[in-house]
Amino acid sequence: MGLGILADRHLGESVPGTSLLDDLHSKRVIQVSLEDSNLKRSKDGIVLVPQPSSSPDDPLNWSFWRKAMLMFTITYGAGVVGAFGPIIGAGLTQVAMNLDTTVNGLSMITGDLVLAIGLVLLLTAPASVVWGRRPVFLVGNALLLASSIWSAVAKDLGSLTASRVIGGIGMAPIECLVEATIADIFFVHERGTWIAVWSFALLGGMCGVSIVNGYLIQDVSWRVCFIIEAALCAALFILTIFFVPETAFVREAAPAERTDVPSDKEASLIENDVEKSSSTGEALTAPSTPKFSYWRSLSPWVGYRFTEENFWKICLRPFTLICSPVVAWGTLVYGTTTAWLVALSVSVSLLFSSPAYGYDFQAGPVGLISGIGPLIAAILGNALAGPLSDWSVTWLSRRNGGVYEPEFRLFMIIPLLVATTIGWFGWAISANLLELWIGPAVFYSLLNFGQAVGSIAVVSYVIDAHGPYAAEAFATINCIKNLFTFGLTYYVVPWLGTQGVLRTFCTIGGINIWVCLMTVPMYIYGKRARSWVHRTSWMLA
Repeated sequence: MGLGILADRHLGESVPGTSLLDDLHSKRVIQVSLEDSNLKRSKDGIVLVPQPSSSPDDPLNWSFWRKAMLMFTITYGAGVVGAFGPIIGAGLTQVAMNLDTTVNGLSMITGDLVLAIGLVLLLTAPASVVWGRRPVFLVGNALLLASSIWSAVAKDLGSLTASRVIGGIGMAPIECLVEATIADIFFVHERGTWIAVWSFALLGGMCGVSIVNGYLIQDVSWRVCFIIEAALCAALFILTIFFVPETAFVREAAPAERTDVPSDKEASLIENDVEKSSSTGEALTAPSTPKFSYWRSLSPWVGYRFTEENFWKICLRPFTLICSPVVAWGTLVYGTTTAWLVALSVSVSLLFSSPAYGYDFQAGPVGLISGIGPLIAAILGNALAGPLSDWSVTWLSRRNGGVYEPEFRLFMIIPLLVATTIGWFGWAISANLLELWIGPAVFYSLLNFGQAVGSIAVVSYVIDAHGPYAAEAFATINCIKNLFTFGLTYYVVPWLGTQGVLRTFCTIGGINIWVCLMTVPMYIYGKRARSWVHRTSWMLA
C-alpha cells in the first residue's frame, strides 16, 4: 500500500496509470531493471511518462514553441467557448423584454445549448479517435462562427434557440478534446500546469463576458455581443488552421508504463544510459526519421484512420465507461460543481435585477458583480493549483519509492471542498439577508476559486488514469454534466421562487459537501478500480 492507496493483487504495479516517475530522488532506494535504466528522462531525472517514440512526428517530441502555439490557440478557443454560453446572462431581463418573452423562457435557451453539447459529445469523441482531433476542431469552430452570426440577426425566441443549439454542437470539441490533446502532447509531470491554463481560459471567458456584455446590453444592444463573438470565432478558426496540427499518434507501449518496481533493495541504476531531454521535457529524437512538413500539417485531415475499430463500436465506449469508478467519480464531482455554477449564473440576473429579491440593478452592475470577482478568483485558483498539482505529485512520488499513482492528484479536492462550502453557505446567507452587494460577490468569487482548483484535480486524474481513452471519458463526463445542467436550467428559477434563496443554496451547499467527500474512497480504492477497468474488456467496448 503506497501512501494510503490500497495495492492491487491482480496486476501489482502494472496497473495502467501507475508509473515510475522519479526514482533518482526517491526517499527509499529501489531496484531498477536494465530495461528501465534506458528510459528517456528530462534533464532533472524525471522519467518521461508516456515514453515518446523516436519519430519527430510524435507530438511528445515537438518543440516547446510548437506545443505552446497549439495550447495558445485551443485555450483561446476555450475562452471563446466559455463566453459563448453565458453571453447574454447578465441581461436576461432586458433581452427577454426585447424578444417579448419571459426570463424563465429565455433562460431555457441555456438548457437547450448544453443539451446539444451533451448529445453531440457522444459522436465527437469517437470521431476524434478514428479520424483525429484536427478535423473535429475545424468543424466545431466553423459551426461556432455560423451560430454567432445567426444569433446576431435572430428575430424571435425560436430563431435564437435554433442558433444557440448549432453553437452548442460547435462547442462540443472544446468540451472533450482539449483534455485529450493535453494528454497527447505533454508528459504526466507537465499536465497540471497546462490544464490550469486551459481551465483559466474557460472560466475567464465565462466571467469576463459578463463584465463587458452587461454594459453592452444595457447601453447598446444584446446583438452587438454576438457580433463581437463572431469576430472572435473567426479569429479562432484561422488560428486553428495554422497552429493546431493533428495530435493523435499511435505509438507502441513503452517500459515506463510498465512499472515492475520491487520492494526496497540495493539500487542498480546505469545513469550513463539515461537519455536526456530539453528542460521543457522534450525527448531527443532520431534526426534521420522522415518528418511531415509544416504545409502538410495544415491539411484538414491526415488521410488515414488512427484505429481499425468500428466507429459505431467506439460510440458505445462513453456509455460503458460510466461504469468505471474513475469516470463515475469525475462525473459526480466535475459535473455537479460545474452545473451548480451554471445554475447560479442563470439565477444571478434574476436575483440582482428583480426588486422581488431585494436588489434592483441594471445589466451593467450585474455583469460587474458576476464578472470581476470570479475572474480574479479564477486567475488565482489556476495560477496556484496548476503548478502545485504538478509539484505535489512529484513530491509524493518521491516518497512512494519514485512511483507515481494518479490518485496523488486527488489532494487538490481539499481546497475545492473548503472554498465551495464557504461559498455556497455564505452566498445563501448574505443574499437572503439582503446585505450590501459586496457580500454575495465575495462568496461568488470563492465558488469560482474552488471550481478552478477542482477542475484541475478532476481533469488531471481522469487523464492520468485513463489516458488512452481520455476523449471518450470526457465525452461521458461532459455529456452527463450537460444533461444535468439542462434539467437544472428548467427548474432553478421555479426552485428559487418556491423555496427562496436561503433554502435553495444551502441545499446545494450540503450536496456539494457530500460530493467532495466521495473523493476519500476514490483515493483509497482508486488503484484497484483502475485495475478492474483494465481487466474488464466490455467496459472499453
